[in-house]
Amino acid sequence: MKKRHFEERSQFMSLENHFLNTFFSGLYLSASDFIAIGNANGLELRMHSREMLIKDLLNESNKIGTLQGVIASLNALIDERINTAHRLSLEYPSARNALAKLAQKATGSKALLAREARGNPYEH
Repeated sequence: MKKRHFEERSQFMSLENHFLNTFFSGLYLSASDFIAIGNANGLELRMHSREMLIKDLLNESNKIGTLQGVIASLNALIDERINTAHRLSLEYPSARNALAKLAQKATGSKALLAREARGNPYEH
């Protein structure tokens, strides 16, 4: 019989998957972005894959109590990307439709973060 490796399931799995999939989130957050957000919120993240970085960022910040700061930093970065998309849509009118879709998805990402920030009232 095969031995299977069981990994502890992250409580932020939907958020992690959302940010790792650029189709759904509408933006690309690099490893450098995750490391910078971690540093700004008291976490020292080592260079890993984007998947490991977002997992470490969310789970470790939750453990040390800086999750709200991480969410605020992610929101600020998303706002910056949305503003860039709007500015580019003015400079390049032929790309306006594609950029508007990306901005709309990024706005949806902010809504997902807001829901995560509120938390589940039934969890302890």
